[in-house]
Amino acid sequence: MISVKKILCPVDFFPASDAAVKYAAGLAANYDATLHLLHVVGPVAPMAYEYMTNASEIIGSIEDSAAKEMNKRVTKLKVMGISSETEIRLGDVHDEIKQVIEEVKPDLIVMGTHGRCGVERWFMGSTTEKLLRHSPVPLVTISAAGEKLSTLPRKIMVTTDFSDGTPDALAYAFSVAQENESKVTLLHVVQDIATDLPGKHRSTLIDEVRNRLEEMVPAEARHWCDIVTRVETGVPYRIIKRVLEDERIDLLVMNIHGKGMFDRALLGSTAERVVRMAGCPVMMVPPLKKKLKRRARPDGLVAA
Repeated sequence: MISVKKILCPVDFFPASDAAVKYAAGLAANYDATLHLLHVVGPVAPMAYEYMTNASEIIGSIEDSAAKEMNKRVTKLKVMGISSETEIRLGDVHDEIKQVIEEVKPDLIVMGTHGRCGVERWFMGSTTEKLLRHSPVPLVTISAAGEKLSTLPRKIMVTTDFSDGTPDALAYAFSVAQENESKVTLLHVVQDIATDLPGKHRSTLIDEVRNRLEEMVPAEARHWCDIVTRVETGVPYRIIKRVLEDERIDLLVMNIHGKGMFDRALLGSTAERVVRMAGCPVMMVPPLKKKLKRRARPDGLVAA
């Protein structure tokens, strides 16, 4: 079983951020974890204002406003019986979040996918995208568009391209599934180019892929979890979107490639597009540290 004792939730007080706090609170209740709320105030340029003013006064006012917003959320968390910590920092959003990760050492990060200042999505090069590339712990993204987000997922889907980080994603997915008696779907999408093969060879390829998926399932998992392997053909992000909607998936788990920094830098359009359009929470799992891998149980799950 995975161990979640501290959850980091960066907030910007926009709808997706509040949805993330609500989801993170549910997870904190499930795992009896502490929720660490972080808000970062970006640098302020006085010349951006129509009147001359002092930057420190502007920052102070923003920090006071942020503190009031934080207190509103903490009050709600107390009513829910959730242990929480709050922190307000000044600086570059990504840099400060990265620093807090190093200091707080959370087991999980939960954050919204919508941007600030009226921007509907965080795009390439933004805070979420940077964290997807560099986060040392699993990152769960939440969309404000998502409805009835359940922290007790009954339907979990794991997408895999058979890269090195796949076992790490499976360890988390099956651990969550074990706690919630969830149905788990393992999905691999065969790229369009492979569908140009003659019928016999195409059928053989799909059978081989399905066999690989079956081999990835821990033997013990079949005793407490309904598992389905699924092979589709087409454009990956489009297929993933369709399956998420058709099957009404509660949680999507994907791995961040683990072969090296080059792979992390080339996270790819599939993951980015999936995170942006998914109506359900998406858990992106980075390569686990070696010490965690050594603690992996024979059935494929990670020991607490």
